Amino acid sequence: MEFNDVVVTVLVTVLTAVITFLGSEIKKNVRARTIFNVLEPLAKDAVVAAQKLGVTEYLSGAMKKNHAVKSVIKALSDAGFSIKDKQAIENAIEKAYAEQKELLAQYPQKTKEG
Repeated sequence: MEFNDVVVTVLVTVLTAVITFLGSEIKKNVRARTIFNVLEPLAKDAVVAAQKLGVTEYLSGAMKKNHAVKSVIKALSDAGFSIKDKQAIENAIEKAYAEQKELLAQYPQKTKEG
């Protein structure tokens, strides 16, 4: 094997490895971007659903947040995504709650007393 053949073989091998690595990284980034693109609307819907649930039964703020987080995790899981960072979902839920305070106020909440 000549020196040029060795160099070409090494370059092709390195190039193949780099392309494979970059392809997997791009795929991960697209998947992560997809999750964050759907996370905001899912969080908004989950917050509204939890607030509506509080109309018929008493739920503390923590219980509503927990319900909303579980709803988003289930929706993402049903779509084939797994979330290892629960904090990202909790942050999206808190942001959705803060942004929708006026909308949520139209749902009178059941109190502990009745």
